[in-house]
Amino acid sequence: MQHSSIQHIYTLPELKNEINVLRRTFHSVRLVSPAECRVLCMDEDKISLSDNCHSVWRRSSPCEYCLSRRVLMSHGTDMKTEFIDGRFFLVLAKYVLLEGKEFSLEMISEVTDPSGFGSEEPVFDEISRLEKENSRLMRDPLTNCYSRHYLNENFQHYARVARNRGQDLCIALFDMDNFKGINDRYGHAIGDAVLQSCCSFWLKYFDVPSWGFLTRYGGDEFVIVSMVSSYKEFCFRLVQLAGSMRKTIVMPDGSSIPFSFTMGCASMRETHILDERIVWNAMLPLADQRMYQGKSAGRNCIVTGLGGMPCYPGERGSSSDER
Repeated sequence: MQHSSIQHIYTLPELKNEINVLRRTFHSVRLVSPAECRVLCMDEDKISLSDNCHSVWRRSSPCEYCLSRRVLMSHGTDMKTEFIDGRFFLVLAKYVLLEGKEFSLEMISEVTDPSGFGSEEPVFDEISRLEKENSRLMRDPLTNCYSRHYLNENFQHYARVARNRGQDLCIALFDMDNFKGINDRYGHAIGDAVLQSCCSFWLKYFDVPSWGFLTRYGGDEFVIVSMVSSYKEFCFRLVQLAGSMRKTIVMPDGSSIPFSFTMGCASMRETHILDERIVWNAMLPLADQRMYQGKSAGRNCIVTGLGGMPCYPGERGSSSDER
C-alpha cells in the first residue's frame, strides 16, 4: 500500500520528533537499515548501528519476508504480521530518506484484543497457519532451497546492497546432467534424492540471506546468488567446492548412482548495467549461455568466462544433445 501524501524525506530532528509521536500509539518504533539488517540508534546529532533487526523475532538470520526490504524497494509503505508464542503483532513500515540515506521506519503493535475478529483462538490459529503458508512459499519443499518467488522478490535488493557496499553480485546457474535419464532409469524417487543430495551440499555454503542464497529456479535448474569482493573469487570458490563434492547417492542395496551438473556463471559488474532493476535480465542470459557452452563441451564443468579458469575435477559426461 502506498500513499503519496506520506512524508518520506526527513532531517534527523524531524524524524526523532515523529518517532516520539508514534511511540504514543505503537508498542515499538524503530529505524532499520535493511542493507545491514540492523536497528539504528539516534543520538543527538548522529545515528549508529545497533542490534540485528531480526533478533526481536527470535531469529538468528534475516527474515525471509523482510518488510523493511520491501519498502526500500517500493519507496512506499507496507505491512505484515508476526506470530510468536501465542502473541500476535502487526508491523507497519514506511520508506525513509534520512539525510540522503535510505532506511525503513518500522512500527510494531501487539494485538491483544481480537474482539473485532470474533473468537480469539480460531483467529490466532488462522494467523499462525497463514504465517506457515507464507514461509512455505519462500522455500522449495523438496530441496529446501529458496523459491523462484523469493528470487524474484529479492534480487533487486541484493543488487542494490552489493553496489552500495562496493561489492560484486554474482550468480551461478546450473542444472543436472542427463537428469531425464536418471528419472527414466531409476525412477522419480531416485531423481528427487539426487536433487536433494546436490542441494544439501550447496546449501551448506550459500544459505546466508545477508549475502547469498540458493534458489530452485525450475525442475532440475538452480541459481546461486552471492555478494563477493570479486567475480574471480566467487568462481574459484565454486570450483574448489565442486571438486570436494561427493557426486553419488547410495542405493538401499549398497550400489551407488553417480550424478553431475553443469554450471554457468555471471557477474553484475561485467554487464556494465547500473540499474539494479534490470541487471538480472542481463546476468541470467549470460550465465545460461555459459552453461550451454559447458553442455556442448561435454558437461560436468563450470564455465565462467574467465581465461585460465579450470573446471572442477571430474569425468566428462556424454556429448549428446540431451541436457
